Amino acid sequence: MVILVACVTSGQMALAEESGISIEDVGGKVRTEYARQSHNDEDKTTVILEPELELNLGDESSLFIKPRLNFSPTADFNAIYDDQMERSDWSQIERFNDYFTAELRDFYIETPLGEGHLTVGKQQVFWGTADGLRVLDVINPVDLSNFIMAEPVDSRIPIWMVNYQRSFDWTDIQLLWVPDNTYNDYTAETDWYYLTSPKIVPGPPPPGVPVQVNPVDRREGNLLDESDYGVRFTSVVGGWDLTFNYLYHYDDDLIVKSHLENTGQGPLIQVNPTYERSHLLGGSFAVASGAFVYRSEYGYNSDKYILSNNPQSKGGVENLQDFSYVLGVDWSGITNHFFSAQFFQSILRGNTQGLVRDRVDSTFTLNISRNMRNETWRVEGLYLYSLNDKDSALRTRVKYSYDDKTAFYLQYENYTGMVDGVFGQFRDKDRVLFYFDRYF
Repeated sequence: MVILVACVTSGQMALAEESGISIEDVGGKVRTEYARQSHNDEDKTTVILEPELELNLGDESSLFIKPRLNFSPTADFNAIYDDQMERSDWSQIERFNDYFTAELRDFYIETPLGEGHLTVGKQQVFWGTADGLRVLDVINPVDLSNFIMAEPVDSRIPIWMVNYQRSFDWTDIQLLWVPDNTYNDYTAETDWYYLTSPKIVPGPPPPGVPVQVNPVDRREGNLLDESDYGVRFTSVVGGWDLTFNYLYHYDDDLIVKSHLENTGQGPLIQVNPTYERSHLLGGSFAVASGAFVYRSEYGYNSDKYILSNNPQSKGGVENLQDFSYVLGVDWSGITNHFFSAQFFQSILRGNTQGLVRDRVDSTFTLNISRNMRNETWRVEGLYLYSLNDKDSALRTRVKYSYDDKTAFYLQYENYTGMVDGVFGQFRDKDRVLFYFDRYF
C-alpha cells in the first residue's frame, strides 16, 4: 500500500512539473480499524487509505484532492446492500466487490474572486459546532453507517457546491449554491446500525396485507430549481460571536409516505419514499467569560415531516413547523481538562395528534476530556440522554500518540433504553473498536 501511494505521488509530481503547477503539500493517512459487537460475534476489519494532494495553481489559487480507498480483508463490504439511493450520481461510492470500495472525498479549487474568496468543488461546510446532534450543521448530509458515533469530519459526506465568502466592515458573508442532491446515507446492514425505531421508520403492516415499496423520488429535475441555496452572516459584537443563517434546501432525512389502496386482489399498502423542501432560518451566538464559554444554536424549519398514526394524516406523515435549539456551556478551568454540557430541544407546531414522537423532544449531552503526559494520552467521553424516551448513548475513547505521525485508539460504545427509542433501538449493538492512524 505504501508503494502504491509512492508511485501515485511520483506520477503526480512529474505531471505537475511538466504543466508548471507546483505541489504545495502531499500527505495523507492510513487507518486500520477492528470493530466487534459485545452482544454477539459480529465484527469488521477495515483499512482506510486517504492520500491528500494540494497543488498551487498560481495567482493565489490552489487545488485540493483527497480520495478514500477502503479495503476489508474479511469481505465486509456487502455489495447486496449497495443501492446508494441516497447519493447523487456525482457522489457515488465505487464498490468493486466485497473487499474494495473507493470514493472521492474532497476535490475543490480555492481562488480569490473580487474582494472575496471562492471555493468550488466537492467539500464540507461547517455551520454548527454542537456535539452529537445537529441544529444548523445541515449543509452536508451525514453517513449514518456508524449511527452518530463517528467524528463529524468523518461522518459528513462532502458534496459538490459553490462557496463564496467575503468580509465587510460590519460582517462576513457566505453564499452557497449546492446542486448536489445527496442525502443522509443509512446503512441497510441489519446486523449493524440499521434503523428500526418507529420514531424514524414506519411500523409493520397489518397481517396479510402486502406492501409495495416504490422507487425513491429523489426530486431530480431542473438543476437550478432542485439545488439548495444558503447564506450566512458572521459578526463579532461586543465580544459576542454572532451568526445569522438561512438555507433553502431539501431536508436530508428520508420521508416515508404510505397509503392503503384497494385493488382487485384486495388491499395493498403503497410506500413512497421521498424528500421535501424546507426553509431553515436561524443563528448562533457564543461568548467567553473567564474559563467558561456560553453558546447556542437555534433554527426554525418551515417544513418538518413526522410519522403519524393519525388516520387523517396524508401519507402517514404530518407536515409541521419545527423550532430547534441547543444551549451549551464549555469549561476549561482545570489544566488539560475540558467539560461541556448541552441541552437540545425540538418543539413542533401544527397538528400533533397521533405523532410517533412528543411535540417537545429534549436531549441532554455531556462531553468530557483530559490530556495527560504532555498530551501523549487523551481520555474522553460523550454521553447523550433523551429526557423523553429515557434512553441513552455513550462513547468513551482512549488515545495514545506514539509520535506525531502515529496514534492508537481504544473506543467503547454503549446504548441503553427501550427498543422503540432513537438510542435504545441499538441496545444490543454495543461495540468495541481498536484502530490506529498512521500519517504520511
